[in-house]
Amino acid sequence: LASTLLARVDSGVVGTAALELYGSAALLRSVAVATRFQGQGLGAALTVAALDLARHRGVRTVYLLTETAGRFFPRFGFRPITRADVDVAVRGSTEFTTACPASALVMRAELTE
Repeated sequence: LASTLLARVDSGVVGTAALELYGSAALLRSVAVATRFQGQGLGAALTVAALDLARHRGVRTVYLLTETAGRFFPRFGFRPITRADVDVAVRGSTEFTTACPASALVMRAELTE
């Protein structure tokens, strides 16, 4: 089950973040902000909102894959891990099995209340 968060300006979508839920684990994906709106905190706001949603849904551990934003996510508690360290249910997701290349950085954050 995925929940998608959107940042809108006027009638257009300028940012997204999605959260796939797998019991007490979740996969954060599709965190993106339109180029002309980058640098204004939208990516951070979307990430914080997604993590808050995860907490509200009882998630304890959030994973993500990235090829370009490995330096963005540590400020939210994400740390690099190996694919073998990922929850089995999350590892079976489309993101892990087909959408992201094996070279993508895998990160994990443990949520606190």
